[in-house]
Amino acid sequence: MAGTDQELQLTLLKGNSGQAYMGTYPNGERVFVKLNTTPILAALAKEQIAPQLLWAKRMGNGDMMSAQEWLDGRILTKQDMNSKQVVQILVRMHRSKALVNQLLQLNFKIENPYDLLVDWEKNAPLQLQENSYLQLVIKELKRSLPEFRSDLATIVHGDVCHSNWVITTSGMIYLVDWDSVRLTDRMYDVAYVLSHYIPRVRWQEWLALYGYKYNEKVMNKLYWYGQFSYLSQIIKCFDSRDMEHVNQEIYELRKFRETFRK
Repeated sequence: MAGTDQELQLTLLKGNSGQAYMGTYPNGERVFVKLNTTPILAALAKEQIAPQLLWAKRMGNGDMMSAQEWLDGRILTKQDMNSKQVVQILVRMHRSKALVNQLLQLNFKIENPYDLLVDWEKNAPLQLQENSYLQLVIKELKRSLPEFRSDLATIVHGDVCHSNWVITTSGMIYLVDWDSVRLTDRMYDVAYVLSHYIPRVRWQEWLALYGYKYNEKVMNKLYWYGQFSYLSQIIKCFDSRDMEHVNQEIYELRKFRETFRK
């Protein structure tokens, strides 16, 4: 096992960050290399949530280079998101006090629902801020803030779309790309998965498997965070200049809101 970046040939991988590489050693061994990713990779690997961290090194220009094991496998499809393993990984992550404490030590701020909306408005490009429909959604979300207890805040991945999950040839599933991690309500991740991937008729079963009750309070929270998950994806797609998916997410947001009004 090669342990450093010496003689490591880097090949840029497709993606939005421009900071992910396949590293290849002279002996053919491959590693996944990321620049300036979260410092909690080792802890995530220990919980079997993320691939094993092999080494991390501060570069001469100040960048932090991290190398993880290279996984032979594939990205999950939208249909794969129905897997029980996905639920189990989310539960393991959201219940980890060690991960919460590590983020607090790194000066991460616990964000309540209002904080999330303020952050969205701060980061949204002008074209999205001026979109009348999105303005309407934001106003409604501000008027209907769900209950939040900071003492129950958990680590959330922040972008649990299917392309950030990998299944290995041996059947192990890992969550990757931790650049959106934050401390807030666990429903942040849960609502994304349910709103984007799980048929409505299976929500009760999925929530029970996760550990949620199926009642009005949970459904109201799911409705709020589900809408926010679309808003988050709209910004992400806009920043990538992927206008087709911006419009798709807005369309899906409308459908999601209409479904809950029935």
